[in-house]
Amino acid sequence: MLHVPRLGMNLLSVSQLQNKGYDVFFIEEKVYVKHSSWKRKAQIGIKSNRLYRLQLESLMALRRSNRDKDLKELCHMRIRHLHHGALRILRKTVSGVLELSTERDDVCIWCARGKYAKAMFSRSNNRSHSVLGLIHSDICGPMSIKDLSGAEYFVTFIDDHSRKTWIYFLKTKDEVFGRFKEFKALVENLIGKKIKVLHSNNGGEYVDKDFTDFCAREGIEREWTTPYNPEQNGVAERKKQDYCGCS
Repeated sequence: MLHVPRLGMNLLSVSQLQNKGYDVFFIEEKVYVKHSSWKRKAQIGIKSNRLYRLQLESLMALRRSNRDKDLKELCHMRIRHLHHGALRILRKTVSGVLELSTERDDVCIWCARGKYAKAMFSRSNNRSHSVLGLIHSDICGPMSIKDLSGAEYFVTFIDDHSRKTWIYFLKTKDEVFGRFKEFKALVENLIGKKIKVLHSNNGGEYVDKDFTDFCAREGIEREWTTPYNPEQNGVAERKKQDYCGCS
């Protein structure tokens, strides 16, 4: 037993543990505690005569474990977040607290963020104020089964203002340019307005020179998504999922 002069009670409050960020579990006459930063829960007591008696040895071991973890993290930061493979090499020449760092098994959040290489892009919630002001487009396929005409892809053209959607089936991706010209002629004749902006990804079928030159001649502005960021083309991506669940 340990003598703690300023301890006011000989009971451990479960509610106080929870207020400090700990979860308490009572399983098969044993009591366990777990913190969000731990990988597993630790046993701290056992039931005895309708009460749970604390196991001081477990509590002390838990305290040592947390102290060691803090030292490992501190050491990792002090040597400028050097990766643990290099630490094993340094361990041969440097002793002491550095040795603790080689056994860290958790992920350093700052290292993870520093290696995050996802391209940035601006977010926009603005909707087009007029029909044909902005057209979203994307391709889905190839499908596992071709239709009767042999098509295994389809391309969508979505008006941003009305969300009306046109779908064209394709045998190959290089048919997109021709389908866009058909779509453009149809909607501009029906509505009496011109397409102003075409929004799509950077797929080869959309950056084709003939496609690009045609849009330039027709005064259609092109908007491209950032590579490997399909969420930036969210309108067309969600429409594909609605139809067939593909991405």
